[in-house]
Amino acid sequence: MKRTTFAIIAALAAASVHCASHPPPTDNLASAIAAVRGAREAGAEAVPQAALQLKLAEEQVTQARAMMKSGDNERADYMTLRAFNDAELALAIARQHQAQTIAKEAAEKATAIEAPHP
Repeated sequence: MKRTTFAIIAALAAASVHCASHPPPTDNLASAIAAVRGAREAGAEAVPQAALQLKLAEEQVTQARAMMKSGDNERADYMTLRAFNDAELALAIARQHQAQTIAKEAAEKATAIEAPHP
């Protein structure tokens, strides 16, 4: 009986030390939130592929906050990194879409200028 009690106490102590050893990822959370905001401002919501990545990032920020609130800072840290990367991907997709739209419009204007006028 003593060995079992000691094992349980040791496991609980190790678990509490593990959770307490990882500080709250407040900086990473702030970076993820800023990346989400940047993607939204770049028009990611208007591009279907970017909108999906943006939605994932927003959900991951919410999950990270919940993990931090429950003291699971290590998992929250990883979740904030995922959120940041998904928001950055949404931003890149939105910018690519904008660049393609501008290039297409420029090509159409160039074609119109080069066309013979009657």
